[in-house]
Amino acid sequence: MVVSSGFNSALSGVHKGFESLQENARQIANASAGGLNAKDALLESVVGLKSSVLQINASMQMVKTLDDVLGTLIDIND
Repeated sequence: MVVSSGFNSALSGVHKGFESLQENARQIANASAGGLNAKDALLESVVGLKSSVLQINASMQMVKTLDDVLGTLIDIND
């Protein structure tokens, strides 16, 4: 079913987003003890955090949209 496949893709996106978020948070925590290279790594990790949040939000919007479509297909929405 197409809707099921869409939900799986969206949930996979959420999962990958949280994995990336966790990895970037770990890198930020580790970057506190370093010099100039640590600043570059910190900047990359902060940008990565924002990217992860955007991925999670986009994937959750996909879940919401598919939920709305499913409700319309089985006529439970007004």
